[in-house]
Amino acid sequence: MIHTFYARNYGCLVNTEASLTPLHAFIGPNDSGKSTLLHGMRTLVQFAGSRFVQDDKGRWEPFEPYLPTTYSSSQPPRKPHDIVLECGVDGGWFAIETGLHYLEERAGERRSSDTSPDRDRSNVRRRWESLGVLWKTQHPSDQQILSQLRQARLVRFDPDALREPSGLIPETQPVGFLDDRGHGLAGIYFAIRNRNDDAFSRIVDDVRRHFPTIKGLGVKVVTSSEVVLEVELVNGARVDAARLSEGLLYYLAFAALRYMDPVSLLLVEEPENGLHPARIAEVVRILRAIVEESGTQVLMATHSPLVVNELKPDEVSVVTRTAEEGTRVKRIKDTPDFEERSKVYALGELWIAYANGEDEAPLLEGTEP
Repeated sequence: MIHTFYARNYGCLVNTEASLTPLHAFIGPNDSGKSTLLHGMRTLVQFAGSRFVQDDKGRWEPFEPYLPTTYSSSQPPRKPHDIVLECGVDGGWFAIETGLHYLEERAGERRSSDTSPDRDRSNVRRRWESLGVLWKTQHPSDQQILSQLRQARLVRFDPDALREPSGLIPETQPVGFLDDRGHGLAGIYFAIRNRNDDAFSRIVDDVRRHFPTIKGLGVKVVTSSEVVLEVELVNGARVDAARLSEGLLYYLAFAALRYMDPVSLLLVEEPENGLHPARIAEVVRILRAIVEESGTQVLMATHSPLVVNELKPDEVSVVTRTAEEGTRVKRIKDTPDFEERSKVYALGELWIAYANGEDEAPLLEGTEP
């Protein structure tokens, strides 16, 4: 688990630190930096556990890390170690720093600006052109740190992507989405049914309970290499993926997450999208079950007080941003008069009651809205 995340000069994260719990939500105004926090953590974990490669068009895979590889001639070069991403886990820290055309990785002790670099146990500098080379470390403590940062999965589901036919997943490959938007959902359900029939049956039972018009869930083979989702209604009619409701598709995507190959970090953008209020609570319960059953840390960016209502005070952080200081993160339980306010409001309603959608001053400064 990542206990602490720190970023400097990464997008709007000018000098930002966040303390995290196994299940955690970032709330706050639009354009405050919630998504940037998730993207920064995904980039950091990708460097720790795997590699980046470029396709034939020069695009980074498996995703764009949002780190500069070139600088405009009209702008002066940034100072060395200009961009920093680091996280604290059990046993130490992992960090990356970028300067002009180089990237440096290190594990071990946290390094502040007034700490000598030779205190770091491992320190590997390389040029951006060699990012496809996976960093190896021989120090046992470093291995223990990196083992906690195996892989990150970010989802921001799109119903059109969830509807698409998908290929089959070979038995030798892990079960997961093809991209952030949810492409490959039908193939995932085909794999879940074949590899874990009990899991597939549990999902079908949950779907029947939450969507009373549905009798069954199926995966239909449409070509020799593609499958699509379909449901059977209680009246016997069959509905293919192209006509499924967005709410059902979103629910099926979250239900599948519980039975995919586990990652160390699951990042979720706006889990409330397209869902009935009652289903929002169920999705948060699914995410909490993922934490408890697989040890995956789950971090969310949300605008929904209904999501927040399902969380504990230490699991919610308020994110704000100013032009001068960039993004700031503060636990909601550390806001002024929280104990008194929480006696009157549920957690999500407390946020909404004292939020102004700009700087959240009534919440963060203890003033009245």
